[in-house]
Amino acid sequence: MKRLLYYSAEWRNKDIDFLRSLPGINKDIEVGYDSFTVEENSDTHLRIVDFYSKKKLVLGNSKPKNFISTPATAIFTKEELSTAKNYLLLFTGESKGSPQPAESYLENTYDFKCKVVGCWEGRKQKALFRIPNIKWKKGQVNFTLLEHDVMFFKKDFYQEVLSPLGLAFKEVIDHKTGKISSDIIQLDIPEAKSKLLIEDTAYDIEEPCGVCGVKQFTMRTLDFLPPFEEKFEFYICRTQEQFGGGMRRIIITKQFSDLLVKHKIIRYDNDNLVPVRNC
Repeated sequence: MKRLLYYSAEWRNKDIDFLRSLPGINKDIEVGYDSFTVEENSDTHLRIVDFYSKKKLVLGNSKPKNFISTPATAIFTKEELSTAKNYLLLFTGESKGSPQPAESYLENTYDFKCKVVGCWEGRKQKALFRIPNIKWKKGQVNFTLLEHDVMFFKKDFYQEVLSPLGLAFKEVIDHKTGKISSDIIQLDIPEAKSKLLIEDTAYDIEEPCGVCGVKQFTMRTLDFLPPFEEKFEFYICRTQEQFGGGMRRIIITKQFSDLLVKHKIIRYDNDNLVPVRNC
C-alpha cells in the first residue's frame, strides 16, 4: 500500500520553480491557487518537507498563503486486494440520479437524531425509496441513487442470485406512477453484528458535530479498513459506525465480492474495493 498526500496553496513564483524541479510533480502546476498529490515518504515528499521546514523558515523561506498538507488517499497493491478476506465496497452501482422527490427525499425517506446538514446522526430509513425513471444499459443489473450505503437491483437478478444467499429486500416505488415497482428492489443490507476497531485509526480524524456531539469517521480511503471487534458470519452488511453525512459503509466478504465480479458489477481494483485488514 502507498499513501498519497494532498498539497494546496497560493503558490508563488519561487514555489513553482522549486516544485517543477521535483520528480512526479505535475509540470502544469501554476502560480496562484493550485494543488497536487505526492506519495508519502517519497523523495519528492521529503524534499517538500525539508523546503518548508521550520529551519528553512528561519532563513526567510516562508510558506505560501493557505498552505495545506493533508492525507489524500491510499492505493493498494494487487496482492493486498486479492488476499483480503473482507472488503469495504466503494462502488454500489452506477448513479442514476436522486431519489424522488429530489428536494425533499431525505426528510421523506429517513428519520434523524440530528438534523444538522452534513451530520444526520442516527439516520434510519423509515419509508420506501421513490425511484426516478430508470434506463437500463445492456447487461446492467444494479444501480445506486447518490447514496453510499444502499443498492438497487433488478428483481429477477435478486431472485436468481441474491435470494438464495438468504438476503432480504425492500420494495421501491416508481415515482412516476406512485406504485410498487415491478422490476426493481432495494437490497435490505443487515447491520453488522460487531463494531469496527476504528477508534484512533487513520479514519478517526473528523471533529464531533457541534450540536449533537457525535463523531463520525472519514469517508476518505486512508488505510486498510480496520476489522470488526468480533467475528460473525455474513455476506454483506452495513457498519454500526457512521461516516460522512450519517451514512454507513458496506462491508462484503471475499465470496460476495467474487459474485459481484462474476456478474461484472465491480472489479478487483482501488476504485471498487478497500481491503479490510486481515486479523
